[in-house]
Amino acid sequence: MKDRFKLFSMALCACAFAACNDNEGVDGPGDGDKSSVQYVVMSATSDGTANYLQLASDPTKGTIDPTEANGRISFDASNPDFVNYNNELLIGMNYPSQGGTGGYSYAWKLIDGQLVQHGNGIMLDGDVKARGFFNDYLLGLSDQAEDNNHYTRVKYVKVTEFSSVVVDGKINCQDHSKEPASQMGNEAWGVGDIAQYGDYVLLAYTTKHLVQDGNYTSKAASTRAKASYGTDLDNNFYLGVYKFDPTDADKEYLKYQSMIVRKSEEAGQIKGNSRSRTETGIEVVGDKIYLFCQGGKNFQTNSLRVPSAVLRISGSNIQSGKPVDIDSDYYVDLNDKTGDRYLWRCYYLGDNKFCLQLFTNPGMDGYTEGTHKTFGIFDVETQNYTPVTGMPEAGDINDIALAYASDTDKGTVTFELMTTSGAVLYTINRNGVATPGTKVEAEVIKGASLLKQK
Repeated sequence: MKDRFKLFSMALCACAFAACNDNEGVDGPGDGDKSSVQYVVMSATSDGTANYLQLASDPTKGTIDPTEANGRISFDASNPDFVNYNNELLIGMNYPSQGGTGGYSYAWKLIDGQLVQHGNGIMLDGDVKARGFFNDYLLGLSDQAEDNNHYTRVKYVKVTEFSSVVVDGKINCQDHSKEPASQMGNEAWGVGDIAQYGDYVLLAYTTKHLVQDGNYTSKAASTRAKASYGTDLDNNFYLGVYKFDPTDADKEYLKYQSMIVRKSEEAGQIKGNSRSRTETGIEVVGDKIYLFCQGGKNFQTNSLRVPSAVLRISGSNIQSGKPVDIDSDYYVDLNDKTGDRYLWRCYYLGDNKFCLQLFTNPGMDGYTEGTHKTFGIFDVETQNYTPVTGMPEAGDINDIALAYASDTDKGTVTFELMTTSGAVLYTINRNGVATPGTKVEAEVIKGASLLKQK
């Protein structure tokens, strides 16, 4: 077992330590409240040389200034990806730049109302495109190509220890002699989202044309499969059901069990979001699974409207704890609800309600990266949709950070916005009302997260 881990000793971490308190033992910024519930606000310098983590117990008031060192934590990463584990841990994933080796990734938790490093630093060894949790493991997947074969690389970290990482798992995405590729014609597949349901790991497949020598082809075997080359299977929904085995001797840590396929002009796929890191689409609410399919246009033909849609798996379509099929009596065309605006991401607020982040402009003309500045509340039980009020006009929003703070107990989600008048936290509640709060004197916003001390 140990020979498949990359272990890092405490001595090595002490030498390479890149995340540190700028003023250890001093009360944190904001109101200085050492509450057992804290919002972590992430920001960065304009040159990207430093990232700062600061605490605020109330996201609706006050000002945070990253230039003040009191209680601030510095985290060196050129492209950090912040992931929250059950509001217990904040994980800063540090990916290498193109051709680089990258740096250490860290985790933090609350102790006595202060942000403290959890475990050791780890080296991720490459990028992660889709990530999700299974019990206390963080799973990361990324598309790779080797010897004319497209595959998905599997990594995992036990987050309760956060002292080592396994990086050598592999799933073949191009073997058309068996499932899942046999269901996808001559195309390969990647992963749009990962979620746990009971004893199973669910993977949302995104189909991709194969490319050879940089040219588009739908038939020839190739070294790469790229989503930017489109797919002829936009209308079809594919979901893989797996078991996770971190001790598998063949390094098949995600072991294929079965797949669910829905072929329809109204289905679509879960593609994740457009910023590479995917964390949206497969949403488990109690004993039901909701599938938020982004839809959109075919990037190869620049046509073929596929609506954003919501599907469901429940009742008899879950057998002995295993999802087996899509409910035939549940389908929601979100474009009909949202004024023809496509879905970008969704956030669960509790009480069967989701906050939807939508592309700003209606129709395919609005399906452009950086324009997802419209929000609404969707109830998966009643299928009612309510536009969010209180957010700045789209033209006044320069950016919305990817990391967010979700509190299902209160029914809220908090975002960090860079507006024309500066950075500020906005909190949206289940009733669809957005409220501005903490101002952040930051050059670059990285998002917000919520931690609750256990």
